[in-house]
Parts: sequence; structure tokens; C-alpha cells
Amino acid sequence: MYSFVARNIVRHGLPWPILCYNQENIVKKCIFTKLNTDFVFKQKSDYLSCTKCLLSDARRVNVGYQISRSLSTSKLLYKSDNRYESDDEYEEELEDPNYKELVRHTFKVSDMGHDVFVIQPYIKWGPSKRTNTTPKLQLDEAVALIKTLPDWNVVSTRLVSMMNFNKPKIFGKGNLEILTELVTKNKAITAVFISLNMLSPQQHRALEEAFNVPVYDRYMIVVQIFKLHATTKAAKIQVAIGEIPYLWSWLKHDHEGMSDKMGGGATIGGPGESYIEIKKRLLQDKERKLKNELQRLKTQRELLRSKRKKLNIPTVAVVGYTNSGKTSLIKALTREETLEPKDVLFATLDVTVHGGKLPSGLKVLFVDTVGFLSDIPTTLIQSFVATLEDAVQADVLIHVQDVSHPDLRAQNDHVMETLKSIKLPEKLIEDMITVGNKIDLISGPLPDLGTSIPVSATLGFGVEELKRKVEQKIIKATGQIFIKIRVPNGGSEYSWLFKEATVIQVTADEKDNQFAVLNTLISEANLNRFKHIFISSKVKRNKG
Repeated sequence: MYSFVARNIVRHGLPWPILCYNQENIVKKCIFTKLNTDFVFKQKSDYLSCTKCLLSDARRVNVGYQISRSLSTSKLLYKSDNRYESDDEYEEELEDPNYKELVRHTFKVSDMGHDVFVIQPYIKWGPSKRTNTTPKLQLDEAVALIKTLPDWNVVSTRLVSMMNFNKPKIFGKGNLEILTELVTKNKAITAVFISLNMLSPQQHRALEEAFNVPVYDRYMIVVQIFKLHATTKAAKIQVAIGEIPYLWSWLKHDHEGMSDKMGGGATIGGPGESYIEIKKRLLQDKERKLKNELQRLKTQRELLRSKRKKLNIPTVAVVGYTNSGKTSLIKALTREETLEPKDVLFATLDVTVHGGKLPSGLKVLFVDTVGFLSDIPTTLIQSFVATLEDAVQADVLIHVQDVSHPDLRAQNDHVMETLKSIKLPEKLIEDMITVGNKIDLISGPLPDLGTSIPVSATLGFGVEELKRKVEQKIIKATGQIFIKIRVPNGGSEYSWLFKEATVIQVTADEKDNQFAVLNTLISEANLNRFKHIFISSKVKRNKG
């Protein structure tokens, strides 16, 4: 679909979008009435038919326009009194080309993609050997990471057994010679991915000198995936925060130009500043700005959480390993058609909140969170602490597992370790609901899932049972009470209960049809409020 976005930059500096669906008279009308609507064409021919009219009027109202191929209506930028209110414009103002180049250089960002040789090192024995997975499953995940990036392809893979990962070049002499020969002989290989969480700068340089192609570790690849899927300002800030520790690790070991002066340095840094000093100052400045923005983001999230608490709507945080089906499950629980689950790693980087109802009619909010991944430094996950705080503050947790995945045990272990590392209340973890998702992908009988609830989010199997379980946990966690209350039909008590509590069923009073009996789910606090408003006050009035 071709999206046509026009901005009417009038003399006082306010841009206004224009609405048109292949009708020239609408174009004219919208230009002069300044409707606050996007301008969308379904086909390229629609744009061509309107071009003559649009451009003739553009000379008078100064319309700036662009054509872009996309799947959704483009967002317009609004500017007033020289203050930028669009996230995109705000980021462009803060973007430093020198910092951007530092990131591109350190993370070896490639606009053209790569044909990658994936190497999965593993410890073959000893205390550091992983016992909850296999080298082949680790390699499969490494391949999946590469395939998540557009225009990146896997041309070859290799498992390499090792005693430890502490050697200056990671690999011993024999393994390094074999790998170097494989890389240099295969001209299709343009990059090597070492599937370890974070190589040191010295290891990186040694391997790149041996292979003569760029070398990536898991940290670098995951950051690039995050940047690809970060669409909101909040997500972009958190990804940028995640880059900082990696940039510092390189800066501390970067001796290039330590004693040289940067050419033209007087225009970029102070007189006599070395190249490394300029980069250090650049990184310090960016880190300060990002931390300020992150704090502002945390404050905003705290405000949103406090508003939700005032509404007395329980929250259910949905957590799990990346691509376990969290968003699909929330869609099944809420029937929210606008949700679009994607079968890719790290499809969700932002906290999204979705309203739903449980069997009793109790309203709840389901919170979607960023997925977890093993073998990446905790600093990268900690950058999303503002996102994970929504899980910490939830009334109930749902842990979604992909039970069809062969590496289920290792994924489960990693999720539990991560939840403990972000200091979740023990009670919240103990009462957590575990969901065995994607049972539709299992051929043959289901494996023993223990206490997990078997679910197929895409087919809807097990969703109603899960709702009942969530309701039980919510009632326990929030101190909700089931109670029958007899009130006058249509009176103020009746209206108050429908507004402040969950009325499950209404039946007429058998003895007096002027009254109704309401089966109600209500918090203890609201029950006390009800008593104070409608019982205590009546007693006082009667005494008076």
C-alpha cells in the first residue's frame, strides 16, 4: 500500500495532514480546513490522479510531502512554538552523528546483511558444562538469531568443544587453524558469529585478524535485533542504554589513536584532546542523557501503574522466553483483534496493557513483557528494567512456556533465574501460573507437563481453564470476597455496586420484588466503603 503523507507548513509553522481518497474536491477542502487526518492512497494510481490538484494548491499553502511504501498509515510530525512533540523528531534533534558512527563501528552494523558462518563453542566436561541443554540445541538458537535479521543468511555452522572460553583467541591452536581454513576457503562467508554472550575486545581483534572478516558475539547480534524491533521512543531508549556497557568495554581497551591527535580535533573536541578522550566524553554525555530519559520513562510508568491501581483493576503480567507465544496468549485471553503476534525472536520490546474479563465478569489487565534469552549479559536485560518493573508490580504472573520446543528445560531454567534476578517477590513467584503453550505443535501424546496448564493460544484450547485459574489467583492475591448483597432494585446501592464491584448475577428477591439480590465479587476495601456509605450513614440518619 502506498501511503502519502502531506504536511501543510503554513506561515505560523503548524503542519496539518490532508485527507484524500482519489477525489480532488476533498483534497482542496481538506487543505483549507486543515483536517487532522492522515492522507492515504490504496494504490499508486490514486496518488497520480490527485497530484495535479495537490501540487497546484501546494504553492499557496506550502505543502511538504513524501511517498513511502508501508503496511500502515505513516505518522505525521507536529511542531508548535519550536517544541518537538513527535518521538521521531525529538530523537533526530538528539542524534549525534559522531555517537552514531561510534555505535556502527563498535557493533559492526551492516546495511547489506551478511552471509554468516555460525560457530557454537561448548564446554565438553567439568563444572562449567551445561547439563540442561545440548550443543546442537544451542547451535539451533544461534542460527535462529541470525535468521531474525533481514538479509542475514547462515551459510555454514560448526560445533567446537572446549575446556573453557578464557583463551586470548577463544579457541586453542588446533581449533583456530581448522576454523581459519574453513573461513578463508569459503569465499561466500562475509562474517563469523561466535555464539558466546560477550567476547573481549582483544578476542575480537585476534579472531578478525585470523578470519579476515567481521566477528560478532551474541551481545552484538541481540542488540541489532532489538534495534530492528524497537519502534517506540521508550524501546529505543532502553536499547541504547543496553549498548552503553558494551561501548565502554571497547573504549577501555581501545588503544587506537591513544597518543595521536584527532585530525581537525579543534572543531570536535577541546584543543589537545586525544581520539580516545573525545570518544570517552561523547559516551559520557550520551549515557547521561539516556539515563535522564530512562528515569523520565520510569516515572511515567509509575504514574500509569498508580492510575491503574486507583481503578482497582487487577493486573496479570505475562512473562516467558522469547517467542514462547506470550502475545498470542494475551490475544486469546482478551480477544483483542488489533494484537498481531509475530513468529520472530524479540517481537515485543515494549510493555503493552490489554483489558480482559474473567469468567465471573471481573475486569483484569494483561501486561505483555519483553522475552528472555539465555547467554546474554545481565546488563542488556537490566536496560529493560523499566519494562520488567510492570511484572514486579503485578498481582499475578503467568509464565508462558513453548512446550513444543526441544530446549524447553534450559529455557525454563533461564526464565526462573531472570525472574529471581530482578527481585520479584517470592510470593509472586510461588503463586505463578505456568502455561504449556503450543501443544498443537506436538505430534502424538502430550508429555508430562506437571502443574502447567496445557494451552494452544492459536486454537483456543485450554484458554477457558486458564481464565478460571487466573481468577482464583486474582481473588487470593487481591483479597476479593464473594458476597450476596440485597439492595433496592435500581437504587443508588444497586448502581454503586455495578460501578465499584463485579456483579456476577442478579436475582429478584422472592419475598419482595422491590429488592434484588446481587452475587458480587468485591474487594474488602470497597466492601467497607459500601458499608460506610449505605449502612453507617442510614443508621446515623435514623438515630438523628
